[in-house]
Amino acid sequence: MVTATSSRESPMLRSDAKQNRALLLDAACELIAQVGTDDISARDIADRAGVSTATLYRHFPSKQALVDCISVDRWERMSEWARGSQSPRSAVFDIARVLDRFSRLVSDDAQFIQAAGLKVGATPAAIAPVRELFDARFSELWSAARASGSVRRWSDPRDAVELVGSIRNRERRVPMLATIVAGFVAPQIDVERVLRTTHRSP
Repeated sequence: MVTATSSRESPMLRSDAKQNRALLLDAACELIAQVGTDDISARDIADRAGVSTATLYRHFPSKQALVDCISVDRWERMSEWARGSQSPRSAVFDIARVLDRFSRLVSDDAQFIQAAGLKVGATPAAIAPVRELFDARFSELWSAARASGSVRRWSDPRDAVELVGSIRNRERRVPMLATIVAGFVAPQIDVERVLRTTHRSP
């Protein structure tokens, strides 16, 4: 009987832990965007999330670990997006969708990025492994697009990511993204058609 009860409770406990972790990440992101990293404490973050400081420290050993985890979480999402459709014919559309999602992420989180001291082209050590995974997957997409003649031969995926990563203005996000995409798409490709696919991405 005890064993059966434990097996029923375990998924619930895991679910609660995931929910608490998500609440802490959201709370930290909001507070850091508002006041920066220096002027908030672990208690401030826990109070905003509606959990105890003990719960915070069960998930994150330090405030910096929490800040790093916010960035890691975003690059993990980027890595999933960069899987693409695995079709060379669709690679350029997949690239545009990844860059569109990335531009939304960085423009929405502009205040957090600035307050946390994150800089374009600089990757903190904690983020490096998941960033490397994204780079590898995105490079595969780019190679597929280059092989199909959909992107310019001299174009480099690292340049596209760095340029999109510098977008901070929500109002200018779409035209800035369009300018970047138009710069690397091959001349025979309909840029407007490529950009229209980004409007359907979640």
